Amino acid sequence: MMGTRTTTPDKGHAMSRSRSGRSVVRTVAAAALLVVVAGMSPPEAEAQVERVYHSMYLPADHNWAFRDQYPAVDRLFNAFDYGHGILYETLWSRPDAPVTLLEEEIYADLTQRILPNPPRLPMPEASFMPRYARLVPLAKEMFEWAHVLHRQTYDILADPRLSEEERDRSMAELLDYYLISDLAFPTAPKGMEIMDEQYFSKEFRESYPRFNGLIWAYHWLQVAVYEPLVTYEDSEARQTAMTAVLARFWQMLEDPPEALPSEMPMTPAIAPAFTERYPEFAAIFDNLHMMHDVISDILVSDQVPRNRKREEIYRQADLFRDPGSMAVSRDEWIAMALGHGLDAQGGAAVGWFPEAATLRAAPHHEHHGHADEHTGPQQPEPDPEGHHGHADVAPEADVRATVLAFHTALANGAEEEALALLHPEVRIFEQGHPETLEEYRAGHLAMDMAFAQEVEREVLQDEVVMGDGSALYLAEVRSHGVFGDREIDSPGVETAFLVETPEGWRIRHFHWSSRR
Repeated sequence: MMGTRTTTPDKGHAMSRSRSGRSVVRTVAAAALLVVVAGMSPPEAEAQVERVYHSMYLPADHNWAFRDQYPAVDRLFNAFDYGHGILYETLWSRPDAPVTLLEEEIYADLTQRILPNPPRLPMPEASFMPRYARLVPLAKEMFEWAHVLHRQTYDILADPRLSEEERDRSMAELLDYYLISDLAFPTAPKGMEIMDEQYFSKEFRESYPRFNGLIWAYHWLQVAVYEPLVTYEDSEARQTAMTAVLARFWQMLEDPPEALPSEMPMTPAIAPAFTERYPEFAAIFDNLHMMHDVISDILVSDQVPRNRKREEIYRQADLFRDPGSMAVSRDEWIAMALGHGLDAQGGAAVGWFPEAATLRAAPHHEHHGHADEHTGPQQPEPDPEGHHGHADVAPEADVRATVLAFHTALANGAEEEALALLHPEVRIFEQGHPETLEEYRAGHLAMDMAFAQEVEREVLQDEVVMGDGSALYLAEVRSHGVFGDREIDSPGVETAFLVETPEGWRIRHFHWSSRR
């Protein structure tokens, strides 16, 4: 290996301003090494010298603020990086694999194991996509550099210590820092023809509709979280809106591919307030997400021979980095985004769920498991005036009581009592597939009752987001005990969507995400 030596200035010298006010970034944004790829590259590629990059964060006090404020979402982004990488690695290293490998096996692994239990920290991408990384290191690093921009943008907008002016100034400095690298996507948005009208276009989404929808759900969440951060100043309102965004993402996975986005989510449609305030960032992220689709199409397409896939990916990398190639005006870009239909792209980030005046998110510790066998679900009775629950009980308590009553009924083996707390149109998300009320009765209900009778459910923390006649319940839980011949000690999460009915609160949607 041979290369250029690079040094990084001290943090205090990372940024400076010239007299004209133009930012001059002295930190090495993406340190480059020249690497001979002979012996490392796939057999189809000739030996050549290639520049390899190491992306570095812009030093700043706000780094990691998003992780501190919204750890559940931050961890999902780590899982998304893995999901993108394992897709490319599979398409390149196993070109003759059946469609079911991605559409069923890997999809199930991602949605049932990785997403419910995401990594706490980002993983080195070369560790899970080694052959793809050797094939096109430039393309891989373009994505990684844009992901650094994503992460630092989240940090700036999530840091409660920054004033509005400080946020705008930090965003401008971050943009300058990102753009000095030749890895950068331009701030000029690309037209849809770069993704949809090339000779290999659309092949991945047509061959792998479920996995493509999952990737688009990733992209939805990656831009959707910006909207609460720029729409709300109050931290409680932000947390409420972010909880709703996260719940919306999980809803998308209930009935694949029908519930997943059918059009690529675009930032002007999903996060219009963010787009209006920071249009350059929004355009970069849409360009990034388009290139993700383009590479998937190239790797799948028979129109691109295997010995030309590297060449074609690099040709596309040049097109994407060229501000003038297939570019559109800002107005055309926004019209294009809105013209594809908001619902088809996954729906709005803010406003789809009724906003709550308050969010009671204090840790709520309870142990639920082997309840007394004579204790049935304790659902509050409606009062004489027709209100549900006791007059002195907050609605959040009624919602929690309903969820607790459901778990208690499972632990007691009380089948009819558990089913009575479910809405007639309920969807229970079990092992990657949604079940109706009757399907659940005939399917997983018996196993859930057997599990609940043997394994204790501990609520580590929960929160309730109240709407107008509806509510979201989210909990971090831990299951421990012995089930069959297995010892269980597993963390997990639960998401329940409840609606208020004349009979009280009923569970309309339930999603378990825990290892058994």
